[in-house]
Amino acid sequence: MRAPLLALSCSLGTILALQSPAQAQAADSPLPVSLERIRAGLKQPPPLLQPAPSGDRPTFRIEVRERPFVLQPPDEKPFDPTFGLPSVGELLMDGIGGVRSAAVHYKRRRVERRARKEVDDALAAFCADRECTLNPTASVSR
Repeated sequence: MRAPLLALSCSLGTILALQSPAQAQAADSPLPVSLERIRAGLKQPPPLLQPAPSGDRPTFRIEVRERPFVLQPPDEKPFDPTFGLPSVGELLMDGIGGVRSAAVHYKRRRVERRARKEVDDALAAFCADRECTLNPTASVSR
C-alpha cells in the first residue's frame, strides 16, 4: 500500500520540479545572456591560441609505458633470513630432548644393573646349594 503512494508522490514531485515556466517563451522576458555582450565579444580579435589545423603536427605527444612484469624463476630458493641457523626454540627443544634422552638412558641402565644384580644373586644362591662348575662370583656378561 505504501509503495504505490510513494511512487505517485515521487512522480508528482518530478513533474512539478521539471515544469518550464511559460514566461521564458515570451518576447518581453529578460534573456539570461545579453545580446550586446555577445556582439562585443564577436568584434574583438580572436585569441592567440587556436586549435591547430588538421595538416599540422601536434604540439604534444603522449606515450604510455608499462613496467615490465618480471616473474621469479620457480627453481630459485626463497630468501632465508636465519641463514640456516637454528632458532632459539629449536635449540631449546634440542636441549630438552637431550636431557630427556639422558634421563631415559640412565633409567634403562639402572634397571639393567638391578636385573644383573638379581641374576647374580640368584646364581650365587643356586651354586651355594649345589656344586657348580661356574664361578658364582662372576657376573653374567652380555
